[in-house]
Amino acid sequence: MGDRMIDPTANELKAMEMSSERAGEYLGWLKKTDMAEFSKKEWSDLIEVIVTGYWEGMQNLAEKALEIEPIPYFSKP
Repeated sequence: MGDRMIDPTANELKAMEMSSERAGEYLGWLKKTDMAEFSKKEWSDLIEVIVTGYWEGMQNLAEKALEIEPIPYFSKP
């Protein structure tokens, strides 16, 4: 990994915010905030919640900007 970070775009920041909200909901459900106490499964689930939330946030923002129909394969049920 390099020592340079690219500044996030406005949409990336919004997607991070959406993802953070989901992570907070997961932690509230889990009733744990000390990551040192997480099981391997809990840690893996948290990562999945964050990544999925970010990806879906980016997709939703792109769809909104382009005013297109959601892609059925990636749409929420």
